[in-house]
Amino acid sequence: MRALAALFAVLSAGAASAHLSIDKLWVDFVQGESERSDIVIRNDGKERYYVSVSVSEIDNPGTPEEKRVEQPDPEKAGLLVTPNRLILDPGALRSIRLVSLNDDVKQDRVYRVLVSPQIGAIQADKNTQSDARGLTIKMLASYDVLVVVKPHDAQAKLTATRTPTQVVFTNGGNSNILLADGLVCPGTVTEADASEKTCKSFDATRLYAGNSTTVAIDNPTDKIYLKTRTGYASGLTSQQF
Repeated sequence: MRALAALFAVLSAGAASAHLSIDKLWVDFVQGESERSDIVIRNDGKERYYVSVSVSEIDNPGTPEEKRVEQPDPEKAGLLVTPNRLILDPGALRSIRLVSLNDDVKQDRVYRVLVSPQIGAIQADKNTQSDARGLTIKMLASYDVLVVVKPHDAQAKLTATRTPTQVVFTNGGNSNILLADGLVCPGTVTEADASEKTCKSFDATRLYAGNSTTVAIDNPTDKIYLKTRTGYASGLTSQQF
């Protein structure tokens, strides 16, 4: 998830906070199965939110050439999102519907749906003295939802190539796989004893089709323990390399 912050400066005293919550940050569509899904957002703050929703397709995901491409025509984009704008009063819940318009994909088609709140004018505190000038900062978190349209025969194929100083993980399949809870451990450490106290952790990463990532090791006999996940609804699978 990528959280963005918008700052609003006004004449006032003290500080303020605002909250928008969302029920999920990852949505999967599988060809021939699911075609629609809803994201539920809630205003946990005390002010009305004006929420905008925008869609970008991710070209070359997970590579140095990765970029976001906005396509205003849902048919060409392959993903319909509605509504694009909505109003949330304090305590209110609303749903954002996602509909896949893809007929056939050979490998994952990847999107980001940005849910961005805004608020109206902020009034100065009535208790603030007329000659007092302060700064109120309003922090509004936006949510970047990952949406993946998978092929009918979606499959991640994780392989590991080892050298004395590193292990290169490659996804040779047609669908993404998440590598999480990774630990590089001395060869004498078993999976049951593996922890951040006995091993070195490394960052979680998502490998899209054709992607690779490199994990450094200190000794050729080091073991790597990690957990993988191939979909929003799938569980974590422990693996050793």
